Amino acid sequence: MAGTSHVPVTALLGLNMFFSGVTYAATMPYASLVGVDTLGLTPGWFASIMSLGAVIGTFVSLGLGFLSDKLRDRRLLVLITAAAGVLAHGLIYAFPAQWSFAVAMGLIMPLAGACYGQCFGYIRVFYVTRDPKRADFMVTALRTVFTLAWIVVPPVAGWVAGQFSIFYVYLASSLSYGAIALIFAALMTNEATAVQINAPKRAEGASLLSTFALPFGTLAGLVGLIVMTAAMRILTFTIALFIVSDLGGSVGDVGFYAGITAAVEAPCMLLLAYLTTKLTKETLLALAGVVMAVFICMVSILTEISALYWLLILNGLGTAALMSVNIAYVQDAIKGRVGLSTSLMDVVAIAANLLGATAFGLLTTGGDYRFALMVGAIVSLLGAAIMAFGNLSRLGAPRPVEAA
Repeated sequence: MAGTSHVPVTALLGLNMFFSGVTYAATMPYASLVGVDTLGLTPGWFASIMSLGAVIGTFVSLGLGFLSDKLRDRRLLVLITAAAGVLAHGLIYAFPAQWSFAVAMGLIMPLAGACYGQCFGYIRVFYVTRDPKRADFMVTALRTVFTLAWIVVPPVAGWVAGQFSIFYVYLASSLSYGAIALIFAALMTNEATAVQINAPKRAEGASLLSTFALPFGTLAGLVGLIVMTAAMRILTFTIALFIVSDLGGSVGDVGFYAGITAAVEAPCMLLLAYLTTKLTKETLLALAGVVMAVFICMVSILTEISALYWLLILNGLGTAALMSVNIAYVQDAIKGRVGLSTSLMDVVAIAANLLGATAFGLLTTGGDYRFALMVGAIVSLLGAAIMAFGNLSRLGAPRPVEAA
């Protein structure tokens, strides 16, 4: 075990995850409103920018994940990616124009987007080296702190955007990335927080690509996660415009929608933590895809915004599983390589962003947001089917061997 840490690491990591949540919660619900509604990008151009960022981000995340298992100090990568977030969202706030949005989201955010995965990679390694029995619990607990930001921030951001300027949401995100950088700078003042796990050596004669070899079930599970998360992206990109244009809501209503969803999601995570002792992760994730499909389908037929709030229990359940159970599932994908496995979280998110943005651009060109939501429901169901049929032998209760 490394030397004793003289900084309150758990408290700092909890604060870090809250600010990490702010970077997403302040901007994701409003991305399409900023790009399409405010800056005047067509849905096609918006989708192209997001897709470019997704393609670049895939390679960036895999490269950083591979590098993080080699470096002695993982904290440096978090610092670099957080600095990129400060620059990207600060650029949109300081220069609100189509060009700044395109540069920030298409070229800079691919690096900043890896901050989330790098944070969880560090968290996993820190607690595995300090207290292995609590590692899974701490990952889940800190992910719940991330969710708390989603409860608080979107309604406030929606109010600020409606009363003042929608670009303030990017200022909030830029400042939060700065806070993450400061937290990890503080951690770097103590050598005891520089932790690492030695990655297993490749067999003699094995190629570099052998590192990425995955069992069929795991590969199917990752594909299923990508497809289900893509459905959530379609929902995220579309719902703000749907609320404002079809349901007669306001920017504030978009914030309340996101905040209530997160408020429901937090207790659902506790329920899921219990259910992971009764059902396999593959089962829970497949069920989450079905729940999200039902929710998105029901949203697509709504005619008034008040009815939307009654459905958010379904959204909370599905989102909680796809945003918490997926962490432990992905981090176990490549045995012995926590950083590289954790980077797959970013790859799943980026690939889903690419698919979701492309679908959004194609489906909403004519302004038909209901149809886009209906397709999103079908996509979620497809992802659940891929997860389930690729892991038939792992559905149901955990096998004794898995608990070992």
